[in-house]
Amino acid sequence: MMMLILLLLFLLTTIILSVYLALVLFDLQQITRQVTFIAEKETNAEITSTTKNPWIKNLLNQNNRLIRKNKTFHREQVKKDKLLHEILTNLTHDLKTPLTVASGYTQLLEKTVPAENQEIVSKIDNSLTSIKHYLDYLMSYNLIQEKNISLNLEIIDISESLRESLFLYYEGFEERQISPSFSLLDQQYTIVDVVILQRIFQNILGNVLNHGKDYLQVTMTTSDEKWLKLSFSNGLQAKIDNPQLLLERFKTNEPSRTNKSTGLGLNIIQELCHMIHITPNIEITDTDFKIDLLIRLNQ
Repeated sequence: MMMLILLLLFLLTTIILSVYLALVLFDLQQITRQVTFIAEKETNAEITSTTKNPWIKNLLNQNNRLIRKNKTFHREQVKKDKLLHEILTNLTHDLKTPLTVASGYTQLLEKTVPAENQEIVSKIDNSLTSIKHYLDYLMSYNLIQEKNISLNLEIIDISESLRESLFLYYEGFEERQISPSFSLLDQQYTIVDVVILQRIFQNILGNVLNHGKDYLQVTMTTSDEKWLKLSFSNGLQAKIDNPQLLLERFKTNEPSRTNKSTGLGLNIIQELCHMIHITPNIEITDTDFKIDLLIRLNQ
């Protein structure tokens, strides 16, 4: 009789433990599903459960504390980032105006100062050009941070936008004795953020001025009336030893950084392209540089 009672107690205990374990596993499964959802989605939700288990309740409370803490930190970080971007935008624009005025005065001085002072004025002008170069990169980098939030998409004529950018740099090409040749197609339309597209063109053409020589060739070709390939190729002033490093942020080909290279140029072009779904491809030899942009057309 005693053996039967012990057996019944054992079976009852086993059933109770099995039910308890099943309930715990069910609660954990529900909690895991909620945690996965909260981690993957932008939501203010917290973990909820009807469990009566005190350990699981405590686990939920501690997890919800952590969720609230992380969300508070995230909101504060977003505010700080937005404020920083606004400060950078205002600062770069405020610096650009006096910089432009100063550059104008130095160009005027170059025409009027005595020959013995020409070298000094030329060095001042080169320094101002360097500052402008850095400001342009800073503005591009800040633009990437801002546009990661929202894009202003519109239908534009790529050919017309490119011609506007080329016109701005044409005088610079002549001064550097770079012979430009263009083979462009008319009325090539796409849906894009025009500010980002123009900044891509400006960064590419700025790189030609700073690192190119002899020639610049710009060509457009289409494929199946769906894709436009826009190619920029130019000669190089110096051999690039580690081309793969140029796509990494803050990496340069010049350890001394005496030629106004910030190490952001190609990385910024690449990031801007990815933001508006343009595929860049770069080819570099000892003497030549080429970048292709593959752009989807809007027919």
